[in-house]
Amino acid sequence: MSNMLILWGVVFIMLIFVLWMKIFQNQIVGHIGEKHTAGIIKAISRGCVFRDVYVNGNHGVQQIDIIAVTEKGILVVEKKTYIGLIVGSEYDKQWRIFAAQGRRKYSMKNPHHQNFGHIQALLENFPAMKNLCIDVVIFGNNAKLGDKIPVNTIRDADFKRFYNSLPNLLSQQQISNFANQIQTLESKRAEYKTLHKQKIKGKRR
Repeated sequence: MSNMLILWGVVFIMLIFVLWMKIFQNQIVGHIGEKHTAGIIKAISRGCVFRDVYVNGNHGVQQIDIIAVTEKGILVVEKKTYIGLIVGSEYDKQWRIFAAQGRRKYSMKNPHHQNFGHIQALLENFPAMKNLCIDVVIFGNNAKLGDKIPVNTIRDADFKRFYNSLPNLLSQQQISNFANQIQTLESKRAEYKTLHKQKIKGKRR
């Protein structure tokens, strides 16, 4: 009897775990993807890299996946973990994802439009960063990018080539100064994160 109870207990725990994984799958994959990309950026740029940054602007709190303060400038990165063919252009409001050899199709908001709002909020807080912020969207290596995708849309494997193609803009002292400014956002992280969650819930209603 006791062995049967143990067996049912194990089954119950496994079911709870599977359900938990299904509910939070996107968040888990996104977290792992962001961490992986941040590591690549850090290793190649040797700059100051921040993940999951919250900044309050005129249009509410914005959540920025990655900010990297480097000699090339301030990279504001939107990380995407979609797998499949990514189709879209700079001006399209919606991009398309074709997965499972085209059997599954999804739409997504143009991530550069999304990142534009992130950069604007950053500049509202730190005007001295004007003309230094670089909009970058990075997909995982399992994504295939369509012909009309903007040049600042890359995969993890493309980052080194993309980064090396950029001109140098910042001195080591400037890197340190701007990194310190971004670090000040940490003091309000909990407050901004709560406001951002409320903003997302409001949009879903």
